[in-house]
Amino acid sequence: MPKNKLTDGLRQKPNGVWERSEIINGKRRWFSSLDPAEVWKKRNEALGEIKAQEEEDTKGPLFEEVLDVYENKVFKMKNGTQKSYLPAIRRARAEFSGKRMREIEPYMISMFLKSLSSMARTTVSNQKTVLNAVFQEWVESAEWRGDYNPSEQAKTPRGLKKGRREPPTDKQIEIVKQHYLDPDALPAVLFLCTGERRGEACAIQLKDIDFEGNRISITKSVEHKNNRPHITVTKTESGVRIIPLLSMLKEALEPIKYLDQDIFILSGTKTPLTASQYSRRWAAFWRKHGMAHPVVREYKRIRKGKEYSYKSTDWVADVCAHQFRHEYVCMLCMADVPEEIAIQLVGHANVKMIHEVYMSLKPKMIDSAQAKLDAFLRNSED
Repeated sequence: MPKNKLTDGLRQKPNGVWERSEIINGKRRWFSSLDPAEVWKKRNEALGEIKAQEEEDTKGPLFEEVLDVYENKVFKMKNGTQKSYLPAIRRARAEFSGKRMREIEPYMISMFLKSLSSMARTTVSNQKTVLNAVFQEWVESAEWRGDYNPSEQAKTPRGLKKGRREPPTDKQIEIVKQHYLDPDALPAVLFLCTGERRGEACAIQLKDIDFEGNRISITKSVEHKNNRPHITVTKTESGVRIIPLLSMLKEALEPIKYLDQDIFILSGTKTPLTASQYSRRWAAFWRKHGMAHPVVREYKRIRKGKEYSYKSTDWVADVCAHQFRHEYVCMLCMADVPEEIAIQLVGHANVKMIHEVYMSLKPKMIDSAQAKLDAFLRNSED
């Protein structure tokens, strides 16, 4: 049987060039050269590229392509959520860029999460949340039609650090109680008596307060973007709620009670505090009582095309507002407020958050438990 020639399947043009025409992957392709062997080489390389592309396609899109889509969605989320998720997006990009979606297996994600074990549990949890969302984006895409989510099978490492913030000290609480009628103390009194998140507290207006019925309606929040305040929704749906107006806060609000009802109680104007105004006001009260420290910061400004550097001393309080949220949860517990009511007052969706993050075992709680247990033992002896 005669051996096939290199020119079989080729056509020689009048100028001596050899050419082959072939439909590959639904499209007609032409390959030509003066050397028949080179024509076949070009044709085989084209087939190899098609096969390689088909193999790549079965592995799904590049991780960073899907991550870009998800990142654009994060940019439309609340500012606080962005601050939590964007660092996780950057870490995920550095870890998995260049890999196809189907190439990433559960063990890879588990190893990645373990590499973050020195970080706080919330940070690692946010990382897993972001990875889960990226793969879910791939699965739910009409274009990509992904078929599995490996992050669902990966487990968060055990023994991670818990980011528990302690409540304010007894001395700090006593300072607020003793000076609650000081206008500078109003933010601290508000946090102590309501347990609000900072954004929710900054959004409270006089019209939200029922001085007759002793109620405060929490319906909105303030989000700061580049220092500017923006009215937005509460952190969660359960954040919309009605809480009691305690007597201490009611007295502190007496001087502004009859002002325009659209006034925001912390700013004293119809516009919420900016982030810098809030920080200065919070630090001013605690500085009065020796509970703040100076921080020297360097700033840069451009004037007439030239950049200038200057230093400024800012005062930072030794206690933050969110610590009073922890104190409020402790007070609810010590006051024997039923758990199902307490969770609604603080605006959380589940009891677990209160138990694991907010409530601290304070000395007074231990003393109360001791008294109750002693009474129980005495009664049980009879």
